[in-house]
Amino acid sequence: MPERDVVTWNSMISGYSANGEPELALEVYYQMRIVGVTPDSYTAASVLPSCGSLVAVEEGRVIHGLVNKVGIEKDKLVINGLMAMYCKFDRLLDARQLFDRMKKRDTVSWNTMIGGYTQFGVFEETIKLFKEMVVRYKPDLLTIMAILRACGQMGDLEQGRCVHEYMIRNGYKCDTTAGNILITMYAKCGSLEQAQEAFDHMAYKDSVSWNSLINGYIQNGCHDEGIKLFKTMEKTDVRPDSITIVGVLSTCTQLGDPSLGKKLHSNVIKMGLASSLLVGNALMDMYSKCGSVEDALHEFEKMETRDLVSWNTIVVGCVQAGNCSLGLKIFRKMKAEGVTPDVATMLGILPACSFLAAKRHGKEIHGSILKTGLECNIPTGNALIEMYSKCGSLENSIHVFNYMKEKDVVTWTALISAYGMYGHGQKALRAFTDMEEMGIIPDHVALVAVIFACSHVGLVDEGLVCFDRMKNHYKITPRIEHYACVVDLLSRSGNLCEAENFIRAMPLKPDVSIWGALLSACRITGETNIAERVAEQIMKLDSDKTGYYVLVSNLYAAMSRWDNVSKIRKFTKCRGIKKDPGYSWIEIRNQVYVFGTGERLGELSVEIYQLLERLAGLMAKEGYVADRNFVLHDVEEDEKREMLCGHSERLAIAFGLLNTRPGTSLQIMKNLRVCGDCHTATKYISKIVQREFIVRDANRFHVFKDGACSCGDYW
Repeated sequence: MPERDVVTWNSMISGYSANGEPELALEVYYQMRIVGVTPDSYTAASVLPSCGSLVAVEEGRVIHGLVNKVGIEKDKLVINGLMAMYCKFDRLLDARQLFDRMKKRDTVSWNTMIGGYTQFGVFEETIKLFKEMVVRYKPDLLTIMAILRACGQMGDLEQGRCVHEYMIRNGYKCDTTAGNILITMYAKCGSLEQAQEAFDHMAYKDSVSWNSLINGYIQNGCHDEGIKLFKTMEKTDVRPDSITIVGVLSTCTQLGDPSLGKKLHSNVIKMGLASSLLVGNALMDMYSKCGSVEDALHEFEKMETRDLVSWNTIVVGCVQAGNCSLGLKIFRKMKAEGVTPDVATMLGILPACSFLAAKRHGKEIHGSILKTGLECNIPTGNALIEMYSKCGSLENSIHVFNYMKEKDVVTWTALISAYGMYGHGQKALRAFTDMEEMGIIPDHVALVAVIFACSHVGLVDEGLVCFDRMKNHYKITPRIEHYACVVDLLSRSGNLCEAENFIRAMPLKPDVSIWGALLSACRITGETNIAERVAEQIMKLDSDKTGYYVLVSNLYAAMSRWDNVSKIRKFTKCRGIKKDPGYSWIEIRNQVYVFGTGERLGELSVEIYQLLERLAGLMAKEGYVADRNFVLHDVEEDEKREMLCGHSERLAIAFGLLNTRPGTSLQIMKNLRVCGDCHTATKYISKIVQREFIVRDANRFHVFKDGACSCGDYW
C-alpha cells in the first residue's frame, strides 16, 4: 500500500468526525501519529471537535501540547478548534485565554466564545462580549441568536429589546429559527405582547414557532390563552407534535383539571402520538397530579417502553397521592427490572418511608443510595435525615448528618426539626447555634423548627429570644407560621393571657392556626373564659379546615355543653365539612396494619378487645383512672370508658402485643394528636408488659418505657 500523506489522513479524520463517529476519528489520528506523519492545522481542526464530543479532556490537552510543538497554535483555524473543544469541556477560562491571545479574530472566534458562555449559563459575560464585538466586528445571525437566548435566560427584557432593535437597524433577515428564538426570548422575559407580535411577523411558522408561543403563555400563567392558541394551531397545516402536547398537558396539571386532560388524551390518540415516550410521561404526570392515580397507573402499565422518568413519575405520583405502599411496591419492581434509580427517584420514594415510618424499607433505600454513590448529594442526605427522624431513629438521623461532608441550611433545619420531634429542645438550640457559627444563615423554615423545638419542652425564654433574633438580627419578617409557633410556645407553658395579648398585638391578621394553638392549650388546662373568646374568633373566620371546628366542638363537649356541640356539627354538615377520622398504623413483618377508632376487625377484634380489657384491669390496680373528658359524646359513663378503650392507638398497641415476641419494641403511628387519656394509658401499659412503645403522633415522638414518656407529659 502506498504511503499516505497528511492530506489523506486528514480526509479520513474529518470524514469520521463529520459523520458523528468521534471514536473512529481519534483512532485514525493515533494511527497517523504512530506511522510518524506530522499533523498540520487541518489535522488539528478535524480531530479537536471529536475530543470535544467525547469530552476527552486528557486527549484534548495532549493534542493541544502537540499543536504547540509543531508550531501551528497561531493558526486561526486551530485556535478556534481549541476554543470550541475547551468550551465543550466547560473549561471556559482556558478558552478565554486562547481568545484573548488572538491577534486576528473572525466571526467563528467570537461565536465560539459567546456560544460557550451561553451554553454554561455565564450570561453576563455573554452580553459583555457581545457589546465588545459590535464595536470591533459585525456579528452574524448566529451571534444574534446566541445573545437573544442569553437575554431570555436572564429575563433581561431591556437588553433583549436592544438586540432586536439592532437586528432591525442593521437589516438582518429574520428567518424562522431566529423568529422562534425571538418569541422565546420575549416570552421568558414576560412580554407576551411582543412575543405575539414577533409570531405575527413571521412569514413561515413551523411547530417550534407555535410551541414557543403556546408554552410562553402557559409558563406565564396564561393557561386559557395557551389552550386557545393550541386549538387555533389544530386548524392550521402545522400538526401539533410531542412538545406541543407536553406543554398543553402541563396546563391541565397546573390547573388540576383532569377532564381537560382526558379530552387532550383523546386527541393524542387520534394524532398518533400516544406511543411517544415524552407524551406518555406527561400524561402520567398530569393524571397523578390531578388526583387520578388510577389513570396514571393505567398509562404506565400500557407503555411499550419506559425510561427512568417514567418510573420516577409514577413512583412520585403514588407517594404524593398518599398511596405510599403502592409507591414502594413500584420502586421495588423498578429495581427488580434493573432500572438504576437516580437522585429524583430517591427524593421521590424516601417521603413514603417517612409517612409510613417504614424504617426497614428506608434502610434498604439508604443501601441503594450508597451503592449508586448518591450519598454525597446534599438533597439526598437531607431526605435521609428526615426519613430516619420520622421512622423513630434519631440516632441514624444524627449519623447521616455527621457523615455528610457538605451541609446547607436545609440539612441543619432537618437536624433541628428531628431534635424537636423527640423533645430534645436544648440539643435543637445547640444545633441552631452551631449552624450560625458555621456561617450558615438560618431561613424562615429553620426559625420555625427551632421555635417549635422550644415550645415542646417549655423553653419559653429561649424560644422568644429566637423570635426576636429573627426580626432584629436577621431582619426576617415573621410569617404567620412563626407567630403560630410563639402562640404555641406561650400557650403550652400556661401563659394563656400573654398568648392572647400577643395574638391581639400581631401586625398580621390571626388565622385559624393561631387561634387553634391557643384553644388547644385552653382545653388542656381547663381555662374556659379565654377558650370561649377564642372559639368565637374561630367560628367568625369561617374556615374550611375541619380540625379547628373539631377543636371548638371538643371544647364544648368537655364542658358538657351539648347544644353548642350539636350546632357546630350541624354547621359543618351543612358546609360539607367532614371530620378527619383518627387512625393509627403499625408495621409487623413487612406488612402495614391500619386501625380506625372503634373499629371492629372480625375474629381478630375479639382478641384485641379481650386483651385491652385485661390490661384495663391491671392498669386499675396500678392506679389508672380513665379521664372521661376525652370522650366527646353525650353518652353514659360505661360507654365513655368503652370508647376510650377503642381509640386507634390502643387497638394498634394491642395488635402489636398479640403478634410480636415479648420484649419487642413496638412503633405506632397516629395521624392525629395523642389524647391525654391514651397517653396516660400507654405509660401504664409499657410498665405492665415491660415493653417500649415508640408513638409518633401529628406533633412529635413519644417514647414510652417503664411507665414514663420521653416527653415528660409536656406535649
